[in-house]
Amino acid sequence: MNQVDLCEAIASKIAALWPDRMIYRDFCPADFQRPSSFLYVTEAGFTSAGIAVVLWNVETELELFCSTDDYDEQSTEELRQNQAAVLEAFGAPHLIVGDRAVQISTVADGSGPGVAYIRFTASWYDQRPGYHDIHDPDDPVTKATPLMEDYALRVNSEEGESYGA
Repeated sequence: MNQVDLCEAIASKIAALWPDRMIYRDFCPADFQRPSSFLYVTEAGFTSAGIAVVLWNVETELELFCSTDDYDEQSTEELRQNQAAVLEAFGAPHLIVGDRAVQISTVADGSGPGVAYIRFTASWYDQRPGYHDIHDPDDPVTKATPLMEDYALRVNSEEGESYGA
């Protein structure tokens, strides 16, 4: 799982809220539709949590754009209601991403002229990208490496010998 998978799950949940609204992903054009939203990753990376495990930390931002009236004015009340709807939609302690349940934090992150922001933060443990298990039975190079279960240990002590496996 990576930040792309997380964004897809967030976008699916937003699309369920407003099926008729456009969700911009790669970029938000100058002449974007209203109402709509723009979802993008602001930070993504991982830290080591072991030889084969990393802790992913991803932050995404959602910009909500409300409709305008005949004078091209936006409603700050509509933006606040949209923010509240998103917060409620993500009220569960986790988000289903594929076959995973990822803890996610959702924060209404202020607003500006005609736009409101929602910040999503998620962390999860996963296999290190590119990690190769040295005991892969399908790998011709490493399948000859014996597992620890195939070793015997002999210990000598002053009280006598003992054997273990």
